[in-house]
Amino acid sequence: MATTVNSTESQQTLDALLAKLGVKKQTDTSGTRTTKSQLGQEDFLKLMTAQMQNQDPFQPQSNDQMIAQMAQFSTVTGIQQLNSTMSGVATEISQNRIATAATFVGRTVLVPGNTALADESGGISGAIDLEKPAGAVTVRIATEQGALVKTLDLGANPAGLVGFAWDGKDEKGNPVGKDRYVVSATMTSGNTTTAAKSNVYGPITEATMASSLDEMSFKVGGAGTVKLSSIKSIKY
Repeated sequence: MATTVNSTESQQTLDALLAKLGVKKQTDTSGTRTTKSQLGQEDFLKLMTAQMQNQDPFQPQSNDQMIAQMAQFSTVTGIQQLNSTMSGVATEISQNRIATAATFVGRTVLVPGNTALADESGGISGAIDLEKPAGAVTVRIATEQGALVKTLDLGANPAGLVGFAWDGKDEKGNPVGKDRYVVSATMTSGNTTTAAKSNVYGPITEATMASSLDEMSFKVGGAGTVKLSSIKSIKY
């Protein structure tokens, strides 16, 4: 039994059945009668009851046909309820994403990059990402103009993140006093020295609210815009 009426002839048949069953047509706010093009659950049950009452006793509808009709309507009803539920879930997820983004703003996070902002003490910190064990790791800190101000020897380290911190002072112990620095690192394995990937800590200044299908992103001081999945550590 179809739940939607499309043709004029079918609509007239539906109108006749609804009138016989005492089901009133929908009306607009002005009281004008309007065409009812869809059946609700109550209408469906009334039509099924009328169908059973008026069927040919010598050719009654089979149980399989009745079960198929009931299953069809139950499926449609279930889908409608599922759509309503998923809409509510999507709203909850959106609200949770906003709350989560708000908690990140102001935090200091470790992200890939080589430009670091000085903290309140004038220094910077970060980590070097080693793809394999290294016999020696060296970090060089320079101004944006390229002047080297400090060299850090981190020694031998296994593969993974190797943290570093600089107090903002040059080789003579004097504060450099810059707001932004450039970090570069090298690793030595055997007789080979290669560049190593650097990560720096920076404050999250802004959270970007994307759609539910997109990954959340943030603006990090010194590093620019980064995805949530790129954040490797958070300072509390």
